[in-house]
Amino acid sequence: MGASRARRCRTEMDVLPDDDCANSVTPATDDMLARGIACIDARDYAGALAIGRQILALDDGHLAGLHIAGLALLRLAQPQQALPLLERVSHAHPQNGLLQWQLAQALQSCGLHARALVHFDAAEALGIVDAQLAHQRFDSALPLFTQAGADWAQYDRVQRLVRNSVLAQTRWVVGEHALASPAFGNATLLQSARNHAAAVIAGLPALEEFPAQAPGAKIRLGFVGCDFYEQATAYLMTGFIEALDRERFEVYAYEFGAEPAPSAYQKRVVQAYDSFVSIDELSDQQAAERIHRDRIDVLLSIKNPASARLGIFARRPCAIQIQYLYYPGTSGMPFFDYLIADEVVVPPRFESAYVEKVLRLPGCYQPNDARRPPARDSARLDWGLPDDAIVLANFGQTYKLTPDVFDLWCGVLRRHPRCVLWLLGGDAATRVRLQREAASRGVEPERLHFTGHLDLQAHLDRLRCADLVLDTFPYGGHTLSSDALWAGTPLVTRCGETFASRVAASLLHAVGMEDLIAETELDYVGKIEQLIAQPQRLRDWRRYLDRGRDAFALFDPHAYARKFEAAMSGLVGRS
Repeated sequence: MGASRARRCRTEMDVLPDDDCANSVTPATDDMLARGIACIDARDYAGALAIGRQILALDDGHLAGLHIAGLALLRLAQPQQALPLLERVSHAHPQNGLLQWQLAQALQSCGLHARALVHFDAAEALGIVDAQLAHQRFDSALPLFTQAGADWAQYDRVQRLVRNSVLAQTRWVVGEHALASPAFGNATLLQSARNHAAAVIAGLPALEEFPAQAPGAKIRLGFVGCDFYEQATAYLMTGFIEALDRERFEVYAYEFGAEPAPSAYQKRVVQAYDSFVSIDELSDQQAAERIHRDRIDVLLSIKNPASARLGIFARRPCAIQIQYLYYPGTSGMPFFDYLIADEVVVPPRFESAYVEKVLRLPGCYQPNDARRPPARDSARLDWGLPDDAIVLANFGQTYKLTPDVFDLWCGVLRRHPRCVLWLLGGDAATRVRLQREAASRGVEPERLHFTGHLDLQAHLDRLRCADLVLDTFPYGGHTLSSDALWAGTPLVTRCGETFASRVAASLLHAVGMEDLIAETELDYVGKIEQLIAQPQRLRDWRRYLDRGRDAFALFDPHAYARKFEAAMSGLVGRS
């Protein structure tokens, strides 16, 4: 066995102590072990599997045989079969770091990411220091990080792990879940965006520049996205697109993605543009060529940078390219010249967190559509709510709800027994999980009420039925917040340093409700509890919103169109 042991030191099999070789049942087993280890060493995993099975046929508890077969199955992309074998070996030797790592890989390949993280951590704690382990651990942390209904048991660990991977490596996370992470401040979001940009640019072919074009009689604006239907971005934009001065501007939509089901609203969206072009079946090069032929002066992306057809913008089909509205953060991309913001969402002290130049619009950067239907009064009982309760609500997506925010809300519920919390329900598992989390925080589960996805009219009606909207942090409500104000329901927000955390503050500032903007956690809870203790103030805010709805510039798409026109004219150098 000396030769076999020496060879094991150079292979993935160098994990079991010498004593494990003593359970060979015959001299022939020793020879099979040597040949099995040689196959692993040579990456002949099919051969190793055959030998491992031969050993197990003689002794189904032979640890080295279990290890050879399990490792071979793992490398042959059969993790479901490998897992029980590697678990048995690891259970026998819990202090072996390499075994812990291999078990973590099997769990990861089976999609059992929470368990995989435990064993990746154990491998590192037992002395395994390897860049590949760090990358693999990130690959298990990421699905947990981006899982909307993820269990909170490992929440803090996952958040820190993903953040540290972004800061220490070239990994990246771009999208809603990064914006919602309490571990991602401006510096981490910027680093993640830059890492993503480096990966995108490295994957591009050599690109030829498009020739410069003489300006036309009108300024041509192009919007590239895939949400030109009954979706939040279209709800916000369509009114101001319709209101743009067609004597001075032409407006083009370039749509990619699955064609939505036809509806009256989708028809309105299409008709708002002078030209509506499907680029779904065009390559990035072909789409860029089409945009250049259309002589677009300013091209705007209205999509998340992770799914925005970035190859189109990388080819620079027009001179001025902007990230707009959909994604509240920096793209990190060198081919976006500007990010549209305002003084509240990106104050000057935070400009260094953005790769793009910050183009600020007066007032609020967010457009709104005055053709939204008015919210109607409805009975609490119609929504399954107690008639005599104070209804605190948030209808944001579940991924925006962090344990810290939920802790604060549950604290409010404990101190104010008349209050109930009304949330967007998601699936049954999410509802059960949130009720369980509430119970663990001393709140009766029945004080949580849930609602589903509704059409716009019903959504506005339920917002009006609530007494107060509680904003999430660090990713607050954006369209939800403007919908709440439109429906006449006040909201309390906490703003931080990120764009995503400051949108509701911008909306409240635009309608003169700065008193409901908090800067700290303590201030946030204090403002909520002051309003609960003084219901008349809630009623006063409702009357204020109802009286001002037709007067607020926030809800005037024509006023927004004028300031947007001024900004675009300034960029292209035309008055």
